[in-house]
Amino acid sequence: MRMLPRLGLLALLFVADVAFPQSQQSSTSSSQSGATDSQGVIRTNTRLVVLDVVAVDDKGNPVADLKREEITILEDGKPQAMDAFGLQRPSTSLRQRPPAAPGVFDNTPQYTSSSLNIILLDTLNTEFSSHAYAQDQLIKYLESGPTIQPTAVYALEGNLTLLHEFTTDTKVLRDVLANFKPQGPSHVENLTSMSSPFARQGSFAITRQGIITTLLSLDFLAQSLAAYPGRKNLIWLSEGFPLSLYPPDNIDSGTAGPGAVAEFDDFGGAVERIADALMNAQVAVYPIDAAGVSKNDRFPARVTMRDVAERTGGKAFYNRNDLDLGVRTSIDDGSTYYTMAYYPENRKWDGKLRNIDLKIDRPGVTLRYRRGYYAIIPGGTDSVLSAAGEFGRALALASPSYNGVLFKAQVVPPADKAQKVTVNFAIDPHTIRFQSQADGLQHANVKCVVAAFADKLHPPQLSEQSTINAAIKPEVYQQLMHANLPCHQSISLKPGSYELRLGVIDSNSRLMGTVGASVTVPK
Repeated sequence: MRMLPRLGLLALLFVADVAFPQSQQSSTSSSQSGATDSQGVIRTNTRLVVLDVVAVDDKGNPVADLKREEITILEDGKPQAMDAFGLQRPSTSLRQRPPAAPGVFDNTPQYTSSSLNIILLDTLNTEFSSHAYAQDQLIKYLESGPTIQPTAVYALEGNLTLLHEFTTDTKVLRDVLANFKPQGPSHVENLTSMSSPFARQGSFAITRQGIITTLLSLDFLAQSLAAYPGRKNLIWLSEGFPLSLYPPDNIDSGTAGPGAVAEFDDFGGAVERIADALMNAQVAVYPIDAAGVSKNDRFPARVTMRDVAERTGGKAFYNRNDLDLGVRTSIDDGSTYYTMAYYPENRKWDGKLRNIDLKIDRPGVTLRYRRGYYAIIPGGTDSVLSAAGEFGRALALASPSYNGVLFKAQVVPPADKAQKVTVNFAIDPHTIRFQSQADGLQHANVKCVVAAFADKLHPPQLSEQSTINAAIKPEVYQQLMHANLPCHQSISLKPGSYELRLGVIDSNSRLMGTVGASVTVPK
């Protein structure tokens, strides 16, 4: 529908008592010329490159007294003017949400923190015994009762599953991990792998589909974490995977028969793109080899883990059995860091990789930081997932709440089975990208979606969406910035209890917001 100027009045009247905190957009997001950001400021066609930099001395201790003039930023070998510099120390505050009215749900992040931790249990690329050992070591670490920044736990099996949202309660996380039972391997690549218990090369858990699922999951995490401000530390407990899958040795030796062709898959380019998406979301990866000290030669897989860590400013841990120390070190390492930023001198957005290097004028100090970025057009995206694909996964029951677009939603159950369930969205307009066009109006395109699940084992029973095509005058736009953007959606459901996933996606920025809800339809 085309929104008329009276939209501003409707927004002011709709859910008048709903107020949003000033939204914090990811500092790596970029805007097109003429696009209005969440603060209502017109930005020019540029891109701010943000660097989260960990500085340690020769003993591995954090260095907390660096000065701006000691650091030189180089992009493709050319010095860049530093636009921001600051030290970030561990700090966490719990946002106290006012009591919600019955049937009202919102996706406002509960924690504000200088850094967040995400623990990823990778059972897809890990042998069962290695995964079990890593899980026990992680439980051991949490049982020690450490003070941690907000931490979430995911499992990577056939797909990516959220086991627990961000919390600082180590007992809760410990219980979640203690009760987690992985599905186990769902496939065996071939009979040879089944009958080779004494093999010393490779990993029989690794398949082409497994690598693709892993890359999509890492990209999914990058997109979902991008809206959280500050550094995110992804602690990846895995045996990893190689950049290339080569054919079996018998093909190379000619024993596979005449006419056999050796084929291999090279995932190097995809890994680079995923690493770039993680860097843009300020996610540093800390891979921990779940196998510990092993007789198997898995050098190619470890190369991948080390490569992703170095590209994103994290650190890889392998060839050691004290995995709990690796987790502790990863969390501590990523909690104290410097934030630096610059606007590139090269304004040509050609999609090519640009290398970043930092020079420090102080002996004995080692810096870890993102090693580059792809020069994507400001306002564009380089995600391997389509917008529809990302949004579809974000609406899954096992997905976390997305916070790129903030909203509150009131779920109104029907009075009887002849009526529909109604969901009234109140969207924070500061998290929507409005674009001024030649007609002098502010334009936005927003979709709000309701997906209903009868149980956790099947796809949604029904999904409905509404689209808002807004074209509003500047004066009405200013009024809207002090209110909420309304969206309404109704859905017909049979009597019963349902889990709902409510979502909003901004077509201009590709940012999205989601939250879980519930409703009971009377008989």
